[in-house]
Amino acid sequence: MISENKIIFLIFFVISSLYLYGSYNIPIHAFDLNAPFNAATFPKFIGMVGIGISALFIVLPEASKPNVNYKALDFKNTAILLILMLVYAFFIQTVGFFLSTSFFLLFAFYALGERRKKVLFFFSFPFVAIFMLILIKGLDIYLRDPFLKMIGLIS
Repeated sequence: MISENKIIFLIFFVISSLYLYGSYNIPIHAFDLNAPFNAATFPKFIGMVGIGISALFIVLPEASKPNVNYKALDFKNTAILLILMLVYAFFIQTVGFFLSTSFFLLFAFYALGERRKKVLFFFSFPFVAIFMLILIKGLDIYLRDPFLKMIGLIS
């Protein structure tokens, strides 16, 4: 009989294969076609690494059978995080990167048990602002953000 780990890595193999297939459909601008790094480079890399790692775990023998207590796993927080990710994916285009990412981090940290207000605030809004500043000013990556455009911080 096939072990639970092999089934999980088989599912990971299928997901990585679909991700790699989808990465070949990412539109690339004409000026980026010959660039060494473009919008599809990293997704292709992630897909290939995922396929490689999962294939290794499928083919190689298991060292020992893992002893997992499924009753002790926290499926509630997992479900909450999955719902938060879906909400984040829905709002990132309309609300913008800054607000959607900040609120996603705030609610995710809270769902995972962080209750200190200073930690919740610092690792959401200022952290995202610094990260966005590095992306926009340092790496010259344009992020469409309707909220920041509305208040006049980006054009």
